[in-house]
Amino acid sequence: MKKSFIKITAVITVLVMLAVSLAGCTSTEVERPVAVESKTDLSDISFAFTYGEMKEVLPSDELASLYENFNKLEDDRTVYLSYYELVSRYGSEDYFDDVLALISDEDWATFTANQQDALDYFNKLINSIKSTGEAMVAYGESFWITYDGAVFKTADGELLDGQDELKAAFRLYGDTAMTDIGSYLMNSSEATDLGDDLTDIIYPLGKAEASTLTLSDLYTDEASKTYPIYTSIITTSVNDLDENGDNLEDEDGEYVYVPSELVRMISITVKPEEESVKKAFTVREKDGIIAQFDVAAGYMTLNSFEIGFNPCKITASINSVTDEMTSVTYEKNMVITANITFTGPLAQYGNVIVEFPCTSSLTYSFGWPTEG
Repeated sequence: MKKSFIKITAVITVLVMLAVSLAGCTSTEVERPVAVESKTDLSDISFAFTYGEMKEVLPSDELASLYENFNKLEDDRTVYLSYYELVSRYGSEDYFDDVLALISDEDWATFTANQQDALDYFNKLINSIKSTGEAMVAYGESFWITYDGAVFKTADGELLDGQDELKAAFRLYGDTAMTDIGSYLMNSSEATDLGDDLTDIIYPLGKAEASTLTLSDLYTDEASKTYPIYTSIITTSVNDLDENGDNLEDEDGEYVYVPSELVRMISITVKPEEESVKKAFTVREKDGIIAQFDVAAGYMTLNSFEIGFNPCKITASINSVTDEMTSVTYEKNMVITANITFTGPLAQYGNVIVEFPCTSSLTYSFGWPTEG
């Protein structure tokens, strides 16, 4: 069965019209909830899945979270899920691919057709915040090393014996370095004021613009279902009320809901190339990173190193009713290739090449002025 999709903004419009028409017929003082609608239409879609199809690929606990009384439903019962919701629910599960396989090629084409509009929208919002200081900003950065991903080699690139022992020694370094690395991270205990200069606050630090990303800078991998950019609206709904103030029901006895909040999520994956990464991220200078190794002088000497990248990710949360960005997280996924000489108690390992992945995650939260 081919899947259909709905434009969320179209559904919202219908609900708004319904709410207005019903409110016009109300003769009591019941305060009806007013449905909100998205200010900017980015052709957001939700994919339609029937209960019959989903029960073939999902375990019962997942079905129960989608369909109330799922074990009593007819197979043609429908549920709508955005791509963001699919990733959030099933992205780490073995059956994720089976769920995505239920979506038709036609719907996938529609889903990916608005990427330029989505990127333009993100660039406009984040660049406006940085250039005008129109929102207050609080921010915090975290950093971690994926020790299990470390690989140790000779100067000729051959894998060394005793990888587990070397990882244990490297973790000893990491535990020591982490006690000091916090001084190099961006952390703020209080928000900026409205109108403050954000040049050295919002990535890329020292640059006038926050993002100069183009579609050619974005990363895609069809095999792993990684798409360059996608946008989904997450809806919070409340019960509509009848003239007596009771929950309104439709002709089938189902409750009628109206959207009270619309949060747009935008996910952007950037190519693992320094030229592209620098269009939205700050890449620290080597001198600063070398200084971080000083705390491990009793264990090793850093001779040289290079920074590479895995795909980096930006995730933005936006109030879709006002077009105000509420938060954005920059996940910078790096691969460090370092030439080090173990010293002191680890001198037995001598000179080695170590490659290890690490991640910097920086989140900005934005506060907007209110009227009145």
